[in-house]
Amino acid sequence: MTHWVEVLLKIVDGPQRPVMGIARAVHADMGPRTVYDAHYGVVPSYVGFGLSEIRLFRFGRKTRMESLDGKPLFIADGQTCWVFQAGHDDPIETNELNTRIPDPGRDLIVSRPVEHWARPGLTRPTRPIEEVEFIGRRCWNVELKTGSKGSPMVLTIDTETGTVLKQECEEGSAEYVDCALSDELPDSTFTWTGSIREPRNVFAEDRAREVERSKSNMQWFHDNVSAQRIQADVLVDFTPTEVRRDPEHPESFEAHFEKGAGRLWRRARSSEDWLLPVNWTGRNYPTPIRAWSTQTFDWACAIDLGPGSLTDATVAQLHHALHPSKDVVGTPPLNP
Repeated sequence: MTHWVEVLLKIVDGPQRPVMGIARAVHADMGPRTVYDAHYGVVPSYVGFGLSEIRLFRFGRKTRMESLDGKPLFIADGQTCWVFQAGHDDPIETNELNTRIPDPGRDLIVSRPVEHWARPGLTRPTRPIEEVEFIGRRCWNVELKTGSKGSPMVLTIDTETGTVLKQECEEGSAEYVDCALSDELPDSTFTWTGSIREPRNVFAEDRAREVERSKSNMQWFHDNVSAQRIQADVLVDFTPTEVRRDPEHPESFEAHFEKGAGRLWRRARSSEDWLLPVNWTGRNYPTPIRAWSTQTFDWACAIDLGPGSLTDATVAQLHHALHPSKDVVGTPPLNP
C-alpha cells in the first residue's frame, strides 16, 4: 500500500528529472459563472491552458510553456516568472505570487508551495492511493479533498519523477498527451534574458489606454449625439421601504426609499447641530442633503441622483405630502 507521505516527498519540490511533452486541457462546460479575484498594488498576470495543445517542460520548480510552433507562453526559473501576452514580444517579468494560474491544469504548470500541503484538514487523500498506468508510465492516482465544500481533485503522478501528468477537477481536466525524460535540458530553457515589461509599467499602460478610450467615447457622444447638458424630470417614489427608530427618541426616524437610493430623516426640532451621514451611499463624495423645519420637527432628505436632483419644486411637494398643514419656518443646523 502506498502512503500519502511517500507521494508528497516525490511531488513537493516538483519533477525530480527534466520532463518535456505535449499537454492539453478540456474545460468543463459550467455555463456562465462569476470568478472573484482581488489584488493589492500591481495587477496580477494570468497564465493557463487555452483550447490548443501546448509544449510543456518541467524540472523541479521550473517551468516552460510554449506553443507547438515554439513561441514561449510562460517561463519560470523557480523564483522569477515571465508571462507572455498576445500582441507583445516582450514578457511581463513578475513572480509566482503575482501570477494567477487557474484550473484545470495548475498542478501541471507549477508545483504548489510546501505550505499548501501542510494546511490541516485540506489536500488529504479521500480514498486509498491507486497504482495505475498512464501514457505508458507507472503512476499513482490520488483523490484529494480540496476544501471544506469543494469537489475532490484527482492527480495522476509519475512514480519515478513525481511529475503530475494529469489533473481532474470540477473545472475540467488537463493532461500530458505524451512525455519524455531528459538529462540534457540547458538552464536557458527556464530563463529569459531578452527585453521585459515591468508589472507597474503594464498597469500604467493599461490605465492610460482605459482613460484614452473613455475620452474617445465621450468625444464621440458629443460629436454624434449631443454636446449639451441633458436634463429631464424623473419621478421618484419617496414611499419608505424601511424605517428605523430610536426608542430614546420616539418621534424621530430614518427612512429608506427607492431600495436604499434615498433617505428621509426627522427629529424633534432643535437648535443643536444635526449630524447626518453624508456618505451613506458608499461613494467617495457626499450626497447633497435638503433640510427644513416646521414648528415641531426638523426634516431632511437626500437621494443619490447627483447634485441638484432635489429641486425646490420637489421639496415643496414633499412638504405637502409629509406635513400638509404645517408651514416651513426655518432650516436646521447641519453638521456634516
